[in-house]
Amino acid sequence: MLFIESRVCEQGVDAASRTFVLDKLQEQGLTPLIRTTRLACYEQALLAPERTAEMERQMAALTDAGADAPYVRGDLFCFEDHALYLIFGGAEDGVRASTVRAGIIHHAETREPTEKLDAFCRALSDVFLLAVHADAANSSTAGSAAPINFVWRRREEDVPASFARFSAEAGAGETREGVEASERLRAVEILEDAEARRFLRRLSDAQTEGRTADMLVGATGTGEHASEDFIGRLSGAGLVKRELLVSCRKAGRSLFRLPSADALAVLTASGAVCSECGTALADERAEELVTPTATATGMLKDGAWLVSRMRSSLVELGVPERAVAVRPAGGETEAQLMAHVCGEPFLFILRDGDVSLAQARRALDLEAETEASHLVVVATGKIQDEARARLREHARRRARAGGGGGVEMILVEGVEVAATELRQALERVSQNALSAELYELDASLGLSAGHLIATRFRLVQPRTTGLKDLAASAAGALAGSLREI
Repeated sequence: MLFIESRVCEQGVDAASRTFVLDKLQEQGLTPLIRTTRLACYEQALLAPERTAEMERQMAALTDAGADAPYVRGDLFCFEDHALYLIFGGAEDGVRASTVRAGIIHHAETREPTEKLDAFCRALSDVFLLAVHADAANSSTAGSAAPINFVWRRREEDVPASFARFSAEAGAGETREGVEASERLRAVEILEDAEARRFLRRLSDAQTEGRTADMLVGATGTGEHASEDFIGRLSGAGLVKRELLVSCRKAGRSLFRLPSADALAVLTASGAVCSECGTALADERAEELVTPTATATGMLKDGAWLVSRMRSSLVELGVPERAVAVRPAGGETEAQLMAHVCGEPFLFILRDGDVSLAQARRALDLEAETEASHLVVVATGKIQDEARARLREHARRRARAGGGGGVEMILVEGVEVAATELRQALERVSQNALSAELYELDASLGLSAGHLIATRFRLVQPRTTGLKDLAASAAGALAGSLREI
């Protein structure tokens, strides 16, 4: 997924000075892609490279005199892990002709993109000032112009109103979930295992109902997943805790629980005796229990572990945490999450289990309420046929209605493939936003600047990243995840 950050300056340079600006930027190591492409074209046409500058001047004069857009509308500057762009405003856009927009396009792994953009803006300010001075030196009014200060302001983030409402309703719960997601990553990874979740739920039920026998290590019915290694992993992740249950051998009653064998050793060393029969505690029965912790109980409730997992996936894909909000749905295994990416709202319905027709209807009601343009249903179980058909029909009906009211439907069975499906969806949205941001350069370049930059990033990404993406795509295909548009 690609990200865009930009700045706006309310003062710029006129059309006649823009080639001068690109010249000075190139002297600083910022090679303008569009201008370089044009010069290569002129060189090929003339078969005489020494006259390309003259041809550029004449082409610029002809274009500025008769075309709707100026000869230099802006340019692109490509680097290994990012690309910079410069776009001069024009009256044909309904904005001030002196407005200038500068930005950076980068992926999630790019280091310090904001600092790179700020450095670019400082370089632009210096070059713009040189252009103004050069223009003044050639003007009869040299020295009479007021001092110019090039100030760059950050463009406001486009936050959908529906996300703002959802986030406000989420309230403080969103912050708490964010903390859990960062502190309990290991627990979430273990809870992705359905057998681990079933085991913990059985322990929770046994604890609630007082069925101590079901909490004994190695008790009948726990199956192979109650092995010492399995319990050790749960304990290491803070999902279960070990206790010693001390019982009277004669009466068969439970006496008390202790947190460890060391605690029992302290009691037996003190000469303590059983309160039921008077026998020394050292001779009474001591059995090891395993019980769920508060962390396990909290993360299983309302599908909180699944929320943490999906939120972490979004952040790993580059979505800022401030662009994600969580709202519990009130059910035991379902939750709602909303995110906005490039100004587009995504609604996530997260279900720890199967998705029924009734739950699909409720998801569509929430989609209408939140005005989401992307509905993502993630189930750890199956999306039942009736539910899938209802969701598909809704997407088709919205698409037929037209008028920009369509909704993208993404259905995912299995949390292990959700990240792959999300990456594909976010890349589509990112591509559309990039094309919209750079469309002013399309005419100068002769093709879509947004498609060019997006394709360039895909082709130059590190080989290791490409292999990871290929492996993830293969895993998604094998798992049979489902996406409907």
